Amino acid sequence: MGNTLEWFDFAVYGYFARDIGNAFFPKADPGVQLIEAFGVFAVGYLMRPIGSLVLGPIGDLAGRKAMLLTSVVVMALASLAIGLLPTYAEWGPLAAYGLLGCRMVQGFSVGGEYTGSITYVIETAPIQRRGLASSLTGAGTLFGFVLGALASTLINQNLPPQAVASWGWRIPFFIGALAGLFALWLREGIPDSQPQGPNPKASEHLIATLRHWRPMVKVMAIIAMANVSFYLILVFLVQYAISQQPQNAALYSGITTVSEALGIPIIVLGGLLADRFGSATTMRWWNLALAVVSIPAVVLMQQATPLGVMAGQGLALLPLMLILGTYPSLLPSLFGEGSRCTGFSLSYSLTVALVGGTVPLIAAWMLGEVGWSWGPGLYCALWAIPSLWALKGLKNPRNA
Repeated sequence: MGNTLEWFDFAVYGYFARDIGNAFFPKADPGVQLIEAFGVFAVGYLMRPIGSLVLGPIGDLAGRKAMLLTSVVVMALASLAIGLLPTYAEWGPLAAYGLLGCRMVQGFSVGGEYTGSITYVIETAPIQRRGLASSLTGAGTLFGFVLGALASTLINQNLPPQAVASWGWRIPFFIGALAGLFALWLREGIPDSQPQGPNPKASEHLIATLRHWRPMVKVMAIIAMANVSFYLILVFLVQYAISQQPQNAALYSGITTVSEALGIPIIVLGGLLADRFGSATTMRWWNLALAVVSIPAVVLMQQATPLGVMAGQGLALLPLMLILGTYPSLLPSLFGEGSRCTGFSLSYSLTVALVGGTVPLIAAWMLGEVGWSWGPGLYCALWAIPSLWALKGLKNPRNA
């Protein structure tokens, strides 16, 4: 529920980006355009690692439940604030700064929510069902994307464009705030998986976690290719196809939403297979499969035709979603109980920011400046090398 809320809020911001941009970042004011550009950087690269540095130690020192309650409250309040925030016409540049602050708070919350929920699940689920239980966290993220697309469709179909631009875009953020209250109510009733032993100061705990950096490097290597593939195939190349064929923008967005919806049961299947054959074993299979299909999938999507987009996403969908359903049951086990939230959250958020977040820049350079059509696919496939290196020798975890 918490992951669905987190990514629902991020998705609806993307779907209503034009209306929100017109309301808070008018092109007539270059200063606020700079604020908008910085916001993209801050949310994608800066706030997730900062959130992990704060929320991770809360999970290790105060308990997983405290971390999960904090992250969902922060996200719900940020969503409510966006829904209530006055626009540029009412507040001037201050409104742009307010929206930037809310977005940064959302990014902060995401820095602990996903990994914190995975950690809690593997520590409380039955050993023989940890793959299935933890895969539901990954499924929740895609479910949030799909619900965001559904909300956008319903609002745009039932309101005139003037109403959507004026106030209709605020509706999903109010829904997100209400969903946050529901998630908070659910989490209030869960038992804690409180770590045992003495609790040092947060700074001492963080330093001690960073000294044991090898598990963090392994986590970053294992998830690198999946992050690159996700942002390349489901984000950048969709926008690339839209830039080549603007008249098919709605169709390409629809194809991607269908792909994400189909990915939900595949993610759960990945968790089931991890329980059956072992998460380390199946992660090796899926990484190899994704490396094999990444180049043809990327080349197909570059055709910017409906068939090309559909075929490219379809080719990469199965191994990518199986990876997303498998690694939640594997990665937290690389850390000891006392540093699990901090180490896992920080390594994951750094990978998303440094590896996943830079994919659009690298792919745009390869396609636009160099004209290297198969370069982005090769770039994706090469990330299989560190992933498989980190998986080498890892045993299938039986206990978290």
